[in-house]
Amino acid sequence: MESEGMITMGYWKIRGLFRHIQYVLEYCGAEYNTKYYEAGGPPDFCKKCWLDEKFNLGLDFPNLPYLVEGDFKMTETVPIVFYIAEKYKPELIGETVKDKGTIKMLMNILHDAKMSATMPCYTQDDKSVVMEAAEKSFEPISKFLGDKDFFLGDKPTLPDLYIAELVHLILAVDTEKTFEEKFPNIVALQKRVDELPEIKAFLESDRCPDIPFNNPYAKVNP
Repeated sequence: MESEGMITMGYWKIRGLFRHIQYVLEYCGAEYNTKYYEAGGPPDFCKKCWLDEKFNLGLDFPNLPYLVEGDFKMTETVPIVFYIAEKYKPELIGETVKDKGTIKMLMNILHDAKMSATMPCYTQDDKSVVMEAAEKSFEPISKFLGDKDFFLGDKPTLPDLYIAELVHLILAVDTEKTFEEKFPNIVALQKRVDELPEIKAFLESDRCPDIPFNNPYAKVNP
């Protein structure tokens, strides 16, 4: 699909789960390009662009997002970010057995929090429902972070990169401006990550397009 050494990422033309992966790609300095699939508009929100290719890409478990690197192909968001980090910047996944275990735990917790905030966007047209789900998920996450600069201390690891885009989504939904008041340490972490030189350069580049958080059939799409 692409020459060896160049990663191709496939995903909907939304921020969705892909922007989380981009944070890791960019921080690691990995070369990649993007294959976007764009859902149609109402009333049917056609997904033909993806469905026509879904089972013809050689993916063992066809899904979006997907990663293709030479002959290697994989799907599923959390395994993808672990693969990128382990290949390009392994210190992101921990330097001790305990740190590695903690990072894996945090990644599962954060991915669950991402889904708990995203799924109501597709089923409810009430932003307060989204915020209620998000804030419930973030209570133990905020407690774990405490007053540390990053989840494991003074330098970023995979969960820090992963959480930043989720906070962007929540702040975009939070028209009542309650999230930062309740979780100032989480918002401070997000801002700290966005100021990392690699991430700051990405956010200011054309690799970070101004596209919606969710697909067009979402009921909440800030």
